[in-house]
Amino acid sequence: MKLAEHLLQVSGVQYETNSNIYAIHHKEGIALIDCGFQKEQWERMSACLKSWGFGPSDITHVFLTHSHFDHAGNVWRANALGARVLASAEDAGKIENGNPEMEELFGARWVCGKVDRILKDGDPFSLPGGAALTVLETPGHSRGSLSFLIEVDGLRALCIGDMFFVAPCPPEDKDDVELGYMGSRDFSLEDYTASLERLARVEADLLLPGHYYFYRGTGMKRLFAQALSKARALKGEA
Repeated sequence: MKLAEHLLQVSGVQYETNSNIYAIHHKEGIALIDCGFQKEQWERMSACLKSWGFGPSDITHVFLTHSHFDHAGNVWRANALGARVLASAEDAGKIENGNPEMEELFGARWVCGKVDRILKDGDPFSLPGGAALTVLETPGHSRGSLSFLIEVDGLRALCIGDMFFVAPCPPEDKDDVELGYMGSRDFSLEDYTASLERLARVEADLLLPGHYYFYRGTGMKRLFAQALSKARALKGEA
């Protein structure tokens, strides 16, 4: 799915896959946000890239929002292609040394991969051709969770990983939000709420969650307010 001239969604519910993968097309290839889990999702993503004239060999970078299986389980496949993998320090250890929590949760063996660069808050990246990406540390869903602000084609797209998801609210033409999974061993509701508050202050044109639907509209602040209200309720705050 083409979100902008140089920004694609190449995995997600539209392709019958669990998690979203986004692709930034630059002059030297493709930079991915997350890389999904297992062979089937990798193949469907590859088929989507092919429909736009690209292939797995065009992948130059993989920026990871976090090290859960459905977002980082295919790191080793990206490594095999020579793509540079970038992740937080907290998640790099799990990716490279093993992730027993994910093996228990998904019932599958974790295949270790390699992280080429550790990402820190505020790190800027310029991709050939004008696209830019800024790293935002947003712990909570997991200790090492990251978000990314992408600037491309005159748009600002905010990738929030599994902070929250946009869900339809029938029968009215409105949207609701679903908070991300809170069962991780390193989940922190305090950090999660603080990260939501930080992200709510970011000005963006597109909201790109890690699952379900992207959002392009005037109600982004409202969605963050809904997510914050639900998170604060869990903390017992009014």
